[in-house]
Amino acid sequence: MTFDIRLDTVHSMLNVCKKHKEGKLFESELLELLNHSDYGLEFERYNLEGLPLSKITKTEFVDYFMNLLTINEDDIKNVRLKMRYPDFIFFFNNLDYYEEKIKKIYNLDKRIFNDGLQYACNGLPEIELFNKLNIIFTISIGNSFGWPYENCVHFDVINLFKIMDIDNLEVFKAFIGHEVHHIGLIRYSNDIYNRNLSLEEYFYLFFSFEGLAVKYCNNSEGFLTKRIYKDIGTNIGLDEFTWNYFRDEFEEMYKNFRLHLELIRTGKIDDMEKLNQLLGEYWLTPYTKEQNKDEQPKLKHYRSYYMGTEIWGVIHDVLGKEKVFDVLNNPKYFPEILNKALKQIGREDLLI
Repeated sequence: MTFDIRLDTVHSMLNVCKKHKEGKLFESELLELLNHSDYGLEFERYNLEGLPLSKITKTEFVDYFMNLLTINEDDIKNVRLKMRYPDFIFFFNNLDYYEEKIKKIYNLDKRIFNDGLQYACNGLPEIELFNKLNIIFTISIGNSFGWPYENCVHFDVINLFKIMDIDNLEVFKAFIGHEVHHIGLIRYSNDIYNRNLSLEEYFYLFFSFEGLAVKYCNNSEGFLTKRIYKDIGTNIGLDEFTWNYFRDEFEEMYKNFRLHLELIRTGKIDDMEKLNQLLGEYWLTPYTKEQNKDEQPKLKHYRSYYMGTEIWGVIHDVLGKEKVFDVLNNPKYFPEILNKALKQIGREDLLI
């Protein structure tokens, strides 16, 4: 596999932010930068149908950004832009720090990227899924730390240095592997999703997307699943508060997993619209159960990450990666195989 590292807009946006902080930025300068193809890709990706949370249009972002230093956080209506607000404020308060740190991205050894790609390959079938990859860094418009789209993986520079030191290469490798794994799994699963899947089969596959990326690339561990790599840390690059919150919530979360499965099996959830609503309200919410929706969300990952790595991860642990991909290709067998794995670890109480 070959890959290109794209940093075209990073210094330009840094300079835009410097001018904005000094009160010297013209809207036309921001618009000119946002017309760059890397930002065009961001707007395209953030406006895809089916993504959780709100979309971000260019007009909306320009208005938000130009008023960023005076706006009241409570007045921000777009959930993604509201989540992004603390990141931008942190960035504006630490521009000199970021100017020095950004230099480190340009000096990264390509072997670091190759090591991260290896994590992704470890969690994918041994077939050629892609041969060219673009790794894009921007000072992002949105709240996601990273995302995959087409033949690209994207990383947000603000959060890159806000939540980690790039000198911690294991974390950086995990981030690379995680997003590249998404691209590989999407390409592997394309023909599977084009089949006439039942809602129940779709429900199982939904948890595999983030769950397997976390399992194979972040070395995740939970109640059921154990880490794969013994020579590196556990839950690498995962937000500690969020992951501990999910661990504490595991019994309730698994109860809801079985409840939602029962709603599908009994026909109370009988179409994709109802299923997607259910997934969005519980499995894809950034809020803790104690929060109101007008608060700043506390969760950095969704519940789908945690439950996905538990239920798909335990299949890997007990029956191996080949069985994981057998079930991905034939999701109707998921209950049988999950139950087999649960029995072997003595958790018959969790059978589905």
